[in-house]
Amino acid sequence: MVAVAWGTLGYGLIFSPHDQQTWADLEAGGRFAANVTVYVPYYALTLPIAVVVILGLLGTQNLLYPLVATTAVIALFALWVAAQGYLFDAQPQLFVSLAGCLIAEAVAVRALAGAWVKAEPPGSGVPPR
Repeated sequence: MVAVAWGTLGYGLIFSPHDQQTWADLEAGGRFAANVTVYVPYYALTLPIAVVVILGLLGTQNLLYPLVATTAVIALFALWVAAQGYLFDAQPQLFVSLAGCLIAEAVAVRALAGAWVKAEPPGSGVPPR
């Protein structure tokens, strides 16, 4: 679900239909700010998130904390994108992708909370033989 959330947000940012006139009306500083504060961080965070997701799919042990941290980063980034109001004027479909991202995040948090409860704390259980 973490990958679904990140992919949904990425689709909204990169591939969703956009209003070219609104982007053209945006001053050059605003376009630069959008690139620096939204699009470059999205691309920069994609590789670390992909690594954590792939390791999670491979069943690597002790990956609960990185998955929780990744989920928190995605949620914070989604909220940061939501705070950039001018993006919704230029990309009207972004709101739908952002809502889908947050719903997938909620499902991921629920799954991670269930995994957290089932996980045994370190040092507990049967002692090694």
